Amino acid sequence: MITNFTTFRIGRVLLASLFVISGIFKIVGFAGTVGYFTSLGLPVPTLAVLVTILVEVGGGLLLMSGRGLRPVSLVIALFTVGATLSAHQFWTLEGAAAQGQLIHFLKNVALIGALLLVSSIDPQAQPEERR
Repeated sequence: MITNFTTFRIGRVLLASLFVISGIFKIVGFAGTVGYFTSLGLPVPTLAVLVTILVEVGGGLLLMSGRGLRPVSLVIALFTVGATLSAHQFWTLEGAAAQGQLIHFLKNVALIGALLLVSSIDPQAQPEERR
């Protein structure tokens, strides 16, 4: 159920914009992104970048448009879990570097939460009458 469709749409577009913009930057800086993924120790980094771009741009645009909200938000949430665990390992660092990665880690945890909320909403359901 959604009680305010306007705020739901705005929130959904804002949430999706992070993924779309990040994916576009990965396209523009493709070689650098492959290098970064290589430094993370990801297997087949070029393929990992292509999949990342597909999820971020493709999934982000679907999320923005409101198409396939439940499966799209779940796919992006699962993707974000993997990205978070592979790229923001604050527990392996110390000092300011650990603090910076912890902030990124927690931001991603919040994004995962928001995506799970989106996946749980049925935009077709009508608001219940107040009791």
